[in-house]
Parts: sequence; C-alpha cells; structure tokens
Amino acid sequence: MNTPARISNVPASSVPHDAFGAGSIGGSIVALFFLALDSIQGRPFFTPSLMGTVLFTSGSAHAVTDVRMDMVAYYTLVHFAVFGILGGAIAVLLRQVELHSKHPAVMLATIFLLAEVLFAVAASLVMPGVVAVVGAAPIAVANLLGAGGMAGFLLSTHRPDLWQKVKHAVHLA
Repeated sequence: MNTPARISNVPASSVPHDAFGAGSIGGSIVALFFLALDSIQGRPFFTPSLMGTVLFTSGSAHAVTDVRMDMVAYYTLVHFAVFGILGGAIAVLLRQVELHSKHPAVMLATIFLLAEVLFAVAASLVMPGVVAVVGAAPIAVANLLGAGGMAGFLLSTHRPDLWQKVKHAVHLA
C-alpha cells in the first residue's frame, strides 16, 4: 500500500498542537513583558488597559491615564485570540514550507517580522495612537521575545537535534 508523501516528518495532527503551543507561549511572553514593564513604571496593567480602552471605546490613546480592569480583561481575550491565530498561521506555514528545516534564526526572524507587521497594521487601523503612547521600542522588544519563545517551542518540538545545539550554545544543557 502506497502512503502519500508528507511534507514534514511530524504528523498533520500536530498542527493544532503547534498553533496552541506557539500562540500560548508567544502571547504569554508578550503579556508578561508588558506586565513587568508597566510594574517597573509604577502602573501595572496599564498597557492592556490602554489597548482595551482604545479598542473597545472611542477613547483617545493619549487621554488614557487610569487602569480599567474590565478593559484589561477584554483586551486579554483579544490578545490571546490574535496570538492563537498567529500561532495557527505559523503552524500552517511551518508545515507548508518546512520552515523548521531552515536555520533557527530564519524561524525567529520570520515570526518576529510577521508579529511586527500584523501589530503595526492592526494598531494603525483599530488602536490609533497606541504605538505613540506605549513606544515602538518596547513593542518591538516584546514581539522579539514572543517570537523567540514561539521559535524555541517549535524548534524543540520539530528539531530536537537543533534544539540541543541551541541549548548547548547558550549553556542551558
């Protein structure tokens, strides 16, 4: 019996696993980064409150000064839904072009650029002024950290041999 050739050696059923894992890790890292940054600045939960307020009300980003926990909760739902979609897109892309067979830096750069472009477009369309208030540098750092987490997850599940080399290179193994 002939079996159809697969693009990857990972079963197709792992696409949802990859999407959930990558999206959860990336979204969590970004959220924790902004929680830490906001806490250091003496205003915990300000960033998700700002984004939620601009997204769900007609408020201006520059006018937001208070933290509203309802907006934090609403934005958190949107944040993780978007990262779930991003994780799904990356999982499908991974499967289609075998991104995992390339150098790990290519995976990291691809995920980072995808996250940056998607956020820039979304922010300009539905959250005007947010980038100016939060700052482009913290957003880029958060997206880079999130992309690193997503790439690390995908690398560890798809290419354990390369993951071991990465761990050894950064003295984790």
